[in-house]
Amino acid sequence: MKRQGPLRLATPAKFTPLLRVLRRRGDGFHEVVIVLAPISLCDTLTFRFGGAPIFDLTCEGGAELGPPEDNLVLRAARTFAAAVERPLGARIRLEKRIPAGAGLGGGSGNAAATLLALNAAHGYPLGPAALARLAATLGSDVPFFLNPVPTVARGRGELLEPLPVFPRLPLLVVRPPFAVSTAAAYGWVRPDPTERPLPLLSTPAEVVAALENAFEAAVFPRHPVLAEIREALRAAGAAGAVLSGTGSAMVGIFADAEARERAVHALAGQEAWALFPCETLPSFTYALPPRSP
Repeated sequence: MKRQGPLRLATPAKFTPLLRVLRRRGDGFHEVVIVLAPISLCDTLTFRFGGAPIFDLTCEGGAELGPPEDNLVLRAARTFAAAVERPLGARIRLEKRIPAGAGLGGGSGNAAATLLALNAAHGYPLGPAALARLAATLGSDVPFFLNPVPTVARGRGELLEPLPVFPRLPLLVVRPPFAVSTAAAYGWVRPDPTERPLPLLSTPAEVVAALENAFEAAVFPRHPVLAEIREALRAAGAAGAVLSGTGSAMVGIFADAEARERAVHALAGQEAWALFPCETLPSFTYALPPRSP
């Protein structure tokens, strides 16, 4: 049964303390090992149903997003409608807070939430496995956002293994005034096929010691300000700092919320840098309506 009232969902960003690129695959994707955790920096999606079987998207904030027609939200909605073979429609409003082109997975989270929202609104016609298959067609990060918990992703990012323990970390995301294209970054990166065990990640000190991102060696020379941001975060008290995904955001890890707030004040004078205080989450639950009995 179609939902009548609006459905409003927060959709989280991700933190990637470890990202290894192992090799380029025959299908054009790269084999990776990525540690991901949901964070409290969120966008909001509102779905209103009824009317013509057309998906219409409006976006607020994030002027760098481009035209709504190119947004992953619409791709996800149309992919879901094709999968269930129904003439579906909705008016969708996206309120952006997660910066685009920053390696934080905002678009992927929006796409996953769209699949979940439409599935819930129309009586849960698809199970978790079918939703995961749809998510993988939309992007390598999208399956993670269907059930965002601290996870190790392998393959091209779709093979997910939840981590039994991951600490809650105060973070400061710093986004410079430019985006980094994921496709371009993968063209620059040098894969390292060396098989190495995953480090321990159960305490803040272990996460700081494990910080690693294969894209830093490729992206930093092209955008030297990123190294400056890393040093500024460390000088402001961060225990460690790492590039977020393929960039352009840098993420600093702090001992506690008070240390992070001092860093916010210290870096506030850099008007070109956008600052986003947040923290990792042990899990993220979407506010979906319950299944009918």
